[in-house]
Amino acid sequence: MYPKSMSWFIALVAGIAAALAIQTLFVPTTFALGIVILAIGNEIGAFGSLTLLRGHGEVSVDLPILVAIAIIFGPVFGFWVGLLATWTRRELNREIQWPSTLFNHAQFAIIGWISGYAFFLLRGNVLAKPLIYNTLPLIITVTLAFLLNVTFVIVAIALRKHRSLQEVFRVYYKSMTPSFILMLPVAFLMAGLYKTLGVWGELAFFVPLVGIRWTMTLIKALRQAYFNTIRVMLASLDAKDPYTYGHSMRVGHYGMLLAQHMEMPEDKVEGVRFAGMLHDIGKMGTPEHILNKPGRLNMDEILIMQRHPIVGSAILAQIQMQGCAAKGVLHHHERWDGTGYPDNLRGEEIPVETRIISVVDAYDAMTSDRPYRRAMPHEAAIAEIRAGSGIQFDPTIVDKFLALAEHNDLSRTEGSSHGWDMTPSFFSRLLRKGTTQSG
Repeated sequence: MYPKSMSWFIALVAGIAAALAIQTLFVPTTFALGIVILAIGNEIGAFGSLTLLRGHGEVSVDLPILVAIAIIFGPVFGFWVGLLATWTRRELNREIQWPSTLFNHAQFAIIGWISGYAFFLLRGNVLAKPLIYNTLPLIITVTLAFLLNVTFVIVAIALRKHRSLQEVFRVYYKSMTPSFILMLPVAFLMAGLYKTLGVWGELAFFVPLVGIRWTMTLIKALRQAYFNTIRVMLASLDAKDPYTYGHSMRVGHYGMLLAQHMEMPEDKVEGVRFAGMLHDIGKMGTPEHILNKPGRLNMDEILIMQRHPIVGSAILAQIQMQGCAAKGVLHHHERWDGTGYPDNLRGEEIPVETRIISVVDAYDAMTSDRPYRRAMPHEAAIAEIRAGSGIQFDPTIVDKFLALAEHNDLSRTEGSSHGWDMTPSFFSRLLRKGTTQSG
């Protein structure tokens, strides 16, 4: 099921598209070889769409072709190509729910119609006027089309996930913005040079579009390499100390649940999860006889153990992993009262993501068997967390954690499984399936 607000938004977009479809029936048109070839190219561009980095949307390179068609042949052709020649592989495979498919085609149809009509209102005519006289109408029309596409998709995602428009843009579109900007001049030139190049000359523009799609693929590949790096580090930790590995996976899972409960932005939730999974990665440099010592550590051993946040932070620095994960590793033993280590940070000097990790780290440590003691019961661990509020832990985050613990069985978690999921669509699968398409 979709949220009611998003269902109404899809109905609105589909309704506008239906109204435009009725209008186009009364407009005389002429079928041409050019529209067929470019429509096929548009469908090829749509069929090669890629999912956004965090799911809940797709990005493709067909929008420049659609806009060019609308500008060259008019709003009627733009409408019908947008409606009928924008099928993606996932839509044909029925991997996307029908309301999202309806939304995708309706919004492209609207964009095709508006592009053609806007260019007409701006007195543009690529078939009769030289490029110099069409430059301003082309710039305005192409920019308008791309802004409409991004706006449609961002609003749909924001309504579906109950997030702000600014957050959705930052989380889903920020990394893809350069690729969108590169598509603007392609659409401009395809439309502006049609009279000079003809339909066969237009095919040359498929080369830069293929390059833009390759760039998008590279961005996704780099993100997957980021995940794979985390996998390698955790596999190494598992080989050295299976207990620490399992503990780290649970802390990452608990941290993710708490961050979601606190309604943090999705990219921040992801960062908390990574920070939790990697917070003890520095223990790879700690001697095994200290890690597995059955009794309490002496002072020298305690000092060696307390070096693991610094070692872990140095490891992440070597692989250029910055942001929340790095802070979570370096500062997860800081305390709210300023008596922690390694930097004696106090209160809100400690990053909020790290304060989350501190709470869930302590909870899992207390509820897990250690070489020198048995696990505490859940109730006893909760009492210890409550007692540390305002001393060891941020009291606001403790309150959030206690509220989360009341409604969730934290004793059962997939986080300790070796089959943990690090695919880019992990977070999207926590929500209902449905995909909207852009560009």
